[in-house]
Amino acid sequence: MRPGEVAVNLAVVLHAVDRCIAAGVQLLVLPEKWTTSFLPEFSAAMRAQSDAALETVHARAEKGGLIVVGSAPGGEGDKPSNALHMLGAAGNLRPYRKRMLFSPTGEGRQVERGETQPVAIDTPTGKIIGVICYDLRFPEICREAMYQEADILICCAQWPWPRVPVFELMSRARAAENQIWTLSCNRAGEASLGNGDPMRFPGSALVIDPLGEVHERIDDGGLLITEIDLDVAAKVRKNVPLARDLKKAGLWP
Repeated sequence: MRPGEVAVNLAVVLHAVDRCIAAGVQLLVLPEKWTTSFLPEFSAAMRAQSDAALETVHARAEKGGLIVVGSAPGGEGDKPSNALHMLGAAGNLRPYRKRMLFSPTGEGRQVERGETQPVAIDTPTGKIIGVICYDLRFPEICREAMYQEADILICCAQWPWPRVPVFELMSRARAAENQIWTLSCNRAGEASLGNGDPMRFPGSALVIDPLGEVHERIDDGGLLITEIDLDVAAKVRKNVPLARDLKKAGLWP
């Protein structure tokens, strides 16, 4: 991912989309703000380029029966939101705006905070709910995956070294505590994220099963293709009925 170079980033994503369609993949997860990364400010021209890139990916993915989930700048205000998108076979949707903004890099100076919880969307691949990067640290946000009976929790992220081990830890924790398949996609490359200090990113991707175990992973910025069995979650939830016990304890919203 190259900050501000939408055309370059789009070419990489379209290549991945084409590979997924050729392989019969149903769901492709992209990193946080994959069109532009973080920039000191977003001009109208940059927003237009980002929006056009999303429309291009949507059209290509829809034609190939592929769902594409990621995040990109969104909204119409002076500051864009960090908006989750679901494209292709899922529709052309923006079901969530990042709520937990990363204060150490001043994300709130660049991005308008979302005010609602994530929303699970019914898709041909199952019920999908997505969070964005820093959201992963907050079980109050990610618990919506259980409350809304989602099949897959997605995290689109930009977690730099040396916090990558925590990224894996949190991904595994959110999967286990919500008994859900969790797909976490981290960006590759280098960027300042707005504070002038360069940060390196590993390009890691994790597929975590509903017991919190790593099912598949990649750590070099490539494309990870694997299969998951959604029925596994039902078995895990039957053996340890967390949702039922939360309801009995009066802790279900």
